Amino acid sequence: MFLFYFSVADIPGLITGAHLNKGLGHAFLRHIERCRCLLYVLDISHMDSLITFASLRQELELYKEQLSQRPAAIVANKIDIAESEVEIQRLKNTFSLPIIPVSAKYGSGIPELKKKLRKMFTDSVVIS
Repeated sequence: MFLFYFSVADIPGLITGAHLNKGLGHAFLRHIERCRCLLYVLDISHMDSLITFASLRQELELYKEQLSQRPAAIVANKIDIAESEVEIQRLKNTFSLPIIPVSAKYGSGIPELKKKLRKMFTDSVVIS
């Protein structure tokens, strides 16, 4: 058995216009640029997660072409909220990325998230 470590970037505050350096724009985007794979954490308690996801991908793409095409998954947070299943289904029907339902509040889905993150990372490692 061997251990490996990897960095995870938590990128809160990516706002519309970040590619134009609004907010903390370029500082956040440069950090994302160093990541091999992306996890889009969406608050599914609001019915705007489709718009939020599209906006995040657009900001990445406007900053650097193909950045939004890195291996990715959507983490659907707040599954403990009523109607969350409806929003998860909307995400599944709209996007081809894996959807990982979690509740950060209660820790539900975290083991599955860890497994997916490990697989995404190991699949993206190129050994030469």
